[in-house]
Amino acid sequence: MYARVSTDRQGESLDNQVDYAKEYIRRLGDEFAVDATCVYTDFDQSGYYTRFIQRPAIQQALEDAKQGRFHVIVFKEISRISRDQAEHIEIVSRFQMHGVRVIAINDNVDSDRPETLDLLGIHSVMSEMESKRISSRVSSGKKSLARRGVWLGEAPIGYRLCEKARRLEIDAQFAATVVAIFRMYVDENKGTLRIADHLNRTCQYSKNGKLWSRFTVNRVLQNPVYVGDTVYGRTRNTLKRIFDERGYRKQKARHVLPEDEWVTVRDTHPPLVDRAVFDKAQALLRSRSKPGAKHSKHPLTGLLRCERCGETMVCQVQRQAKREYRYYVCSKAFRFGRSMCSQPNIRADELEQAIWTYLICLLTPLQQVNVTVEAVPQTTDVERELARLRNEISKAELALEKLLLDDSMPVSTATRLKERYVATINQCNCEVDELEVRRLRQSCDERVNYQVADYLQSLGGLGHSNPEEVRRMLQSVIRRVTVNGKQITSLELNYRLP
Repeated sequence: MYARVSTDRQGESLDNQVDYAKEYIRRLGDEFAVDATCVYTDFDQSGYYTRFIQRPAIQQALEDAKQGRFHVIVFKEISRISRDQAEHIEIVSRFQMHGVRVIAINDNVDSDRPETLDLLGIHSVMSEMESKRISSRVSSGKKSLARRGVWLGEAPIGYRLCEKARRLEIDAQFAATVVAIFRMYVDENKGTLRIADHLNRTCQYSKNGKLWSRFTVNRVLQNPVYVGDTVYGRTRNTLKRIFDERGYRKQKARHVLPEDEWVTVRDTHPPLVDRAVFDKAQALLRSRSKPGAKHSKHPLTGLLRCERCGETMVCQVQRQAKREYRYYVCSKAFRFGRSMCSQPNIRADELEQAIWTYLICLLTPLQQVNVTVEAVPQTTDVERELARLRNEISKAELALEKLLLDDSMPVSTATRLKERYVATINQCNCEVDELEVRRLRQSCDERVNYQVADYLQSLGGLGHSNPEEVRRMLQSVIRRVTVNGKQITSLELNYRLP
């Protein structure tokens, strides 16, 4: 049996789908039995914005089907598989390929009766149209509520939500933090990083107990909620299909809409800052931003890691008296402030020169014997899969936290969801550990085996006049560089030396 819900608050619906399928299987007769280990459930998974093959439970179901662990799989209806008509035939075909019979109860689809599969295309179109209609109705309803000043979603820091009236009220515990952010930015001329560092050092953490970063401070400064306004509909979700040699994957893309399409209602709740202060903050943000600035491709970006906190390092550019200075900075200190990591900044040109020199010294003796530096086999899309797994872990942890705070959910449902969340977290952590072991840095260009003499000739002839070419040459052979203070503590290569 397979069941899916699109939000982590639909746990009871998940149980209902499973019970519905169990009852159907019971009615099939005594020759059919449920394998309790073959009940697959996906929580918080969109049927339209996620490709079915990306969902953990479907992946497991297909793997078990391949191993012959079950002979029939039952869905309540086609929309539980997916709300994307492009996928329905594919999912049925994948299970049939392993000899598994597919049944969608409410749609009267049974792969053992080929004539019912003719209806699959019709059901697919109707399912996708219904998904779009639901989305349109929900969006229209939310806009109508927003026009009446009803707050949608969770309350931002500094406010709490009055559940009965769905209006924002001032939260005394965090309101002072918001006021302090605007005061430091507007009156004390502090930047977003200095504000974040001050809040973290004084233990004034965000509403969910996390550290402040320059980005979260920036979001507070730009949010019109703090002058008492409700603004809804600034962004819209759209489906994006990304095609490659293995087919395609789906992801949700968010687009910023023109301001004239927003729903803005003034004075819907008590303000925390004066409009004049808020307007001044917006003017300062615009004056300090660098629209259209080109992001440099610094040679060691993506390779450097801080040993003190384990985070990556980024390159920061400073300009003084018409001269440009580049430094590699711990990304944790860059986001949250110096109090979060003591790793000092490192002059980019000095670090790049040191690694440049090391590579030449390492490889020079090898050119005398005309050897080839062999490329280490890569794992395809490791970085993307790691990002997906970490996102799954974050979603499961957040869902588990909400579940533990929800006293209204039935005990049986809460227990089932808790076990599912914990199992997902443990499984994803194991997969992350395995991928980290196999993880190899992917270079910008396709890697090839180098003749050492040819590589050294290219490396020595580049100088430092062409940062893009320097980056390509360094990243083609280096996997990771770890630093502690001003010292390089390890340098891992993507290539095997003889």
